Amino acid sequence: MAEITRKELILALIGASSQPRMAGLDLSDLDMSHLALAYAILSHSDLVGSDLSKTDLTGANLSEAKLSNAVMQNTVLTSADLTRADLRYANLSRSVLSWAVLVETILSFANLTSADLSHANMKGCDLKEAVLAKANLSGADLSKANLTKANLTEANLSDVDLTGANLGGVDLTAANLSGANLQGAVINQIQLNHAASLQGAVLPDGARHP
Repeated sequence: MAEITRKELILALIGASSQPRMAGLDLSDLDMSHLALAYAILSHSDLVGSDLSKTDLTGANLSEAKLSNAVMQNTVLTSADLTRADLRYANLSRSVLSWAVLVETILSFANLTSADLSHANMKGCDLKEAVLAKANLSGADLSKANLTKANLTEANLSDVDLTGANLGGVDLTAANLSGANLQGAVINQIQLNHAASLQGAVLPDGARHP
């Protein structure tokens, strides 16, 4: 249970600096929707089940935060640091995570439908059975990521780094993989045949698709 109420949090933010410090706090199940928390320090915080929908978390530090089952629809997380954060089962549909750091972040079973993850650093990220339908992952680094059984239908994966990634059972129906690097990735030809485009992509064996 959260240490403070929404009202207490808002009052604290009024007198806070431009970089609110809330590291390590228990904010679980708290309604934090629609708040301005850009550049907030929330590392190691407990945000399990919290409502952060439409909250501005631009540049926030959420490294190693607990965010499982959090509601983060339409949340702005541009350039936020979510290194090794736990976001399993979180709802991040239509959220903006462009240029965010998601190294070794747990996003298994998360809903990232129509999310913007362009240019995000997602090295070693766990996306097992995550829903990324219609998500924008262009230019993202997903090297060595676990995408087992993830849903990437109609996703934009152009110029994505997927070297050494596990794509076993991934649904790539109508996905754009033009310019993607799949060298050493675990994936089969049947999956690749479902993609909308592989133009210029580096295939698992190192060959380049025409």
